Amino acid sequence: MRIFQPERALIAREIHEERRRELNAMLSQLPQRRADRLPAPPPLSLEAQFQRTIVNMRDNVQRAKDVQSTHILRWLRS
Repeated sequence: MRIFQPERALIAREIHEERRRELNAMLSQLPQRRADRLPAPPPLSLEAQFQRTIVNMRDNVQRAKDVQSTHILRWLRS
């Protein structure tokens, strides 16, 4: 009986690794399956796309101004 113990341990380890790979494969597919079940967002009209782009550009410009004024204020304080 002791002769076959290393072989059984090897087989058990291989089975464990195989099951672990299968579980990882299943878990990696879950997010995609959930995303597939979600309804697709309605397409935006061209006008809505322009509005969104303009808002994003304004936000970016405001952020850049804030950063620049922060640097200027630090320079003036020093």
